[in-house]
Formats: sequence, structure tokens, C-alpha cells
Amino acid sequence: MKSFAITGPIGKECADLWPRIANATNTIV
Repeated sequence: MKSFAITGPIGKECADLWPRIANATNTIV
């Protein structure tokens, strides 16, 4: 999932939330 680029406020929110999602996924797995 490194080759995805989103511009605009939505992209910024995703960039902000992605570390949390990845962290939660690592905790669950």
C-alpha cells in the first residue's frame, strides 16, 4: 500500500488515520 497517493482533505485524513489503523491491525494480529 505504498503506491497510493490521494490529494485533498480526504487524503490528509487518511494519512492521519493510517498509522492508527496499522497499529490497531498489528495489535489484533
